[in-house]
Amino acid sequence: MTSSLHHAPARRALAALTLAACGASAMADVPVDHWASGEPRLFLSGGLDLGTSEHTFAAAGFGKPHLLWGGLIAHGWLTTDLAAGRVGVKVDVMAAALEAGVRWSRSFRHLPLPDTATQDELPSRHGFVSRVLDLSLSGGLPAGPGFVIYEVLGVRLLSSHGEVQLYDELLRIVYRPPWLATASAGWVASLRGGALLVGGRAQWAFETGRSGDPFVRAGPVAYWRPWPHLALAGELLFPVSNPDDLGFQAPIVAYVVLSFTAATGTPPPRFP
Repeated sequence: MTSSLHHAPARRALAALTLAACGASAMADVPVDHWASGEPRLFLSGGLDLGTSEHTFAAAGFGKPHLLWGGLIAHGWLTTDLAAGRVGVKVDVMAAALEAGVRWSRSFRHLPLPDTATQDELPSRHGFVSRVLDLSLSGGLPAGPGFVIYEVLGVRLLSSHGEVQLYDELLRIVYRPPWLATASAGWVASLRGGALLVGGRAQWAFETGRSGDPFVRAGPVAYWRPWPHLALAGELLFPVSNPDDLGFQAPIVAYVVLSFTAATGTPPPRFP
């Protein structure tokens, strides 16, 4: 099953919440509050997600890297279905992270779909190239023994493909251009002194340009940081309402990745 890594905003929000929780606790699995310590500064940073899909990013900005900062950011994704890259800007204040960028995608198999009320298959041959504008707002707020998490994503098609519908390989949703937009909300419990976040969220595609049943999916999410530079993240979102019948895999978001982060101005990674 191909997993989605468009939800890097959700994982980055969970990472920030983990660090915030650890800053007020005994640090649990994280021996040092790595990104929350130190003074704001100019920096270069990067990260790598390895697992059911691959994702990497590099950033240049001012602030505390991976936690409280603003600047330029570039992403790259590789799955069994596509290769994609995005260049843009980001401002992260922990409770809210704003990001905007242009994404170029190369689908390896799937083609544009006919403009019909419902879809029952994804046309496959040689794939196609597309260009979109990605917008995101994500973050979390303390709520009881954990955090409320939220995320709003917007995609606007910039390339031209005629009167068709498209399957966004990263969001794993069919939409009629030019706009696709989703909103999600959930709650995670803060465990092990804040090093482990476990809970769930629901996502609603409130703008697809299509009629019919709404697209809604929900499921569990988890984030565990055993060391300052290393974390394990996973999510499974299964559709509970879907206008299409594209089989089992197409509408599901499922991933498990090991995430590594680093930045200039900090000691090199050390693991027990």
